[in-house]
Amino acid sequence: MTSSKRGLLSAAALLMTVNSAFAFCSEPSLYESAPDAPGSFYKPDVPYCLSQYKWTSKHTCDQWEIDSYISDVNDYIRKLNDYADEARDFAEAATNFANDAIDYAECEAEDAKSQHE
Repeated sequence: MTSSKRGLLSAAALLMTVNSAFAFCSEPSLYESAPDAPGSFYKPDVPYCLSQYKWTSKHTCDQWEIDSYISDVNDYIRKLNDYADEARDFAEAATNFANDAIDYAECEAEDAKSQHE
């Protein structure tokens, strides 16, 4: 083992034996906010010219109406996917905050306990 590795191990051991009275508990914080709910998104309505398509497999739409509807649906789906991604990110941040809060509470409790030992 090299002397630098021994030095690092010695420093680590020394840090682990330091009295917990010198411990610093870091209070958690959450800077995220929940994303807007999808209710604020416009859900495209099926054009009237497609209303009979389900039963007859025929429609009276012009191509631009179909293209516009498909574009609106794709845009709506993209917004929903973005919302889901933002919600997952927020949930991860909230979980991290909860874990940090547990660590903080345990640290503070240990610090209070060690002051009277």
